[in-house]
Amino acid sequence: MNLYSIFTPSHRDMYENYFLTSIPDEFKLHVKEIPQECPTGSFYQAGWDKTCFRKVEFFEEICKENFGDMFIFSDVDIQFFGNFKNEMIEELGDCDIACQDDITTFSSGFFICKCNDTTLKMFQNMKEFYNREDQTSLNDQIHITKHKFLSKRFFTFGHIVPRPWNGEDFDIPDDILVHHANWVAGIDNKIKILDLVREKFNAGKI
Repeated sequence: MNLYSIFTPSHRDMYENYFLTSIPDEFKLHVKEIPQECPTGSFYQAGWDKTCFRKVEFFEEICKENFGDMFIFSDVDIQFFGNFKNEMIEELGDCDIACQDDITTFSSGFFICKCNDTTLKMFQNMKEFYNREDQTSLNDQIHITKHKFLSKRFFTFGHIVPRPWNGEDFDIPDDILVHHANWVAGIDNKIKILDLVREKFNAGKI
């Protein structure tokens, strides 16, 4: 199965040392690096909207390339804990798209999607009626599809408490498959929480 990602230079460390080193070999990986239009690489900072619009354009391209099939999209502030392709296909079921549960919204940073007329229209609408960034735009348009949340095995700190991580300790799911370092402010803190979750996972294997 094809798995796609897109990132800017500010996120290269996460791409190389967390995303790329943990992704299982059950996928054909397609990665696109785009210009650093948001100097800080941080949520809603100057240039963030331009970066996110490039991501929306990428979604439409992917859907066209895989029409009649399906794909997985993943941000690079994500790490993986074993094979998860079959689990995602099973959870998708007869829906058009299944996204990570971002508590208040459907996440545009990690999802599995069937490429059909409905999802292509959703991505095209996201571009035409773009609303500040990719996740808001996805949630504005996802109603035209048959959609669902992925299970909490596809983990984010927001599942613990819906606010940014402040460095406190927390438990991870025993059956964790994926960890997304969102609900975290700043790239340095993303790396800290990625390290913490990796340490917890490795300690659980002992």
